[in-house]
Amino acid sequence: MRLATYSLVQLLRRGLFWSHRWLGVLTCLLCAMWFFSGLVMLYVPYPAWRDAERLTALPRLDADKINVTPGEALAAVNLAWVPTVFRLEMWGDEPVYRIVDFGKPTSVSALDGRLIASVDANAAAERLERVFPDSPVSHARTIQQDQWTVSGLFSPHRPLHLFELADGRGTEIYVSSKTGEIVQNTSRSERIWNWLGSVPHWIYFTVIRSDPPLWRQVIMWTAGPAAIGAVLGIWIGVLRMRLRKRYASGRITPYRGWMRWHHLSGLVGGVFVVTWLVSGWLSVSPLGLIGGLSIGPDDLARYYGAGRPAFAATLPTLRAAVGAHTKELSFSWVEGAPIIIADDGAARRVLAGSGEAADLAEQRLTAAAAVVMPGANIAAVQRLDAPDLYWFSHLAQRPLPALRVMFDDPASTWLMIDLTTGRIVGALAQGDRVYRWLFGFAHQYDLPWLLERPLLRQTLIWLLSMLGMAVSLTGVVLAYRMFRLR
Repeated sequence: MRLATYSLVQLLRRGLFWSHRWLGVLTCLLCAMWFFSGLVMLYVPYPAWRDAERLTALPRLDADKINVTPGEALAAVNLAWVPTVFRLEMWGDEPVYRIVDFGKPTSVSALDGRLIASVDANAAAERLERVFPDSPVSHARTIQQDQWTVSGLFSPHRPLHLFELADGRGTEIYVSSKTGEIVQNTSRSERIWNWLGSVPHWIYFTVIRSDPPLWRQVIMWTAGPAAIGAVLGIWIGVLRMRLRKRYASGRITPYRGWMRWHHLSGLVGGVFVVTWLVSGWLSVSPLGLIGGLSIGPDDLARYYGAGRPAFAATLPTLRAAVGAHTKELSFSWVEGAPIIIADDGAARRVLAGSGEAADLAEQRLTAAAAVVMPGANIAAVQRLDAPDLYWFSHLAQRPLPALRVMFDDPASTWLMIDLTTGRIVGALAQGDRVYRWLFGFAHQYDLPWLLERPLLRQTLIWLLSMLGMAVSLTGVVLAYRMFRLR
């Protein structure tokens, strides 16, 4: 019996070592790439045409050219639901309404009320020349997708007109062929660094990322085995470590050379490697382990109280809302009452549909939110004037002050409302809040107090990444030596 037990222990031990060795051989180079590319991403994020850039590029809204009311624009689009985006901005020298119906964009001319269904390269170039008057614009080609527009977010705008900007930075601009608006931009520097950063880190190669189910499987079956290999490595590392009855010369490890450094770096940095790999694996919600919450058309309609969308505001009211520096007007509702938000890129003015200052008292917004979750009651309401652990700006800007309305539904939903505009700006279920820790914290170290101290956060990430690279690169050397000796 003792012999059988001993043999079983030996068998399990050999299986442990064998599994770690071969999982390491298969994934150590990939892990080294992930740690290196993650450091690049600290300084150069994936290219995006962000809202701040869009506002900066917009010219001042010309009130004299507005001949169509928001209500008429909505009627032209004939939406069944409240739009997720509804704004008025200049497109070259023409004011246009940008309306997005849960991912489907439509544009309506505020000059003559026509639907803008398609935009050719010449029309797009003419508008771009007004946006970038100091840099000549040339049409490169019209494409369906490329490395920087592979995400499904661009699908409603395809094909895309690609323009080159002679600004000395190698800037490329992507324009929607459906609405004529800019949807993406990249610079030469961004493209180069992203080939060392986001593209390999996310395995964002066009041939893979253009097939979302395939891309998700690739992430699952690379990060998952790598994480298992790292867990086994920690197990072996602890088994082989001696703190009391040490090895010869007082060493805590029996290994020498590269194996010694792999063992020691794994003991020091192994936990970080595991948490980082597991959190990366969880980013694609493998096996549906972590479910999020999205706000649907019915939810928005209940909150905004708009029913079938309409917007009661006259042309004189609309034109009067345009200030000397206003770049866009955006439109919303509270309990069915229209709201106009005038934005100049630095400050916003919020008006009722009549042109007077809007009433966005916390009590009114709370009452509007109470009907969003049928069958649930409001458990608590919090006003946020500063970031907290669940509401802060990092990769996305989150407005403050904000109202957090917490419900007693099974998902313990938190509804986030912008107190400046009255809009719903987020919703967090219990799963989202768990994900915030399992991915946001464990993968990005995005605690608000760390984000407020970027140098400290970068130093921490560099130190931990260096440990991860030490474990990975020593593994690469050991794998190479193993194959060389075979």
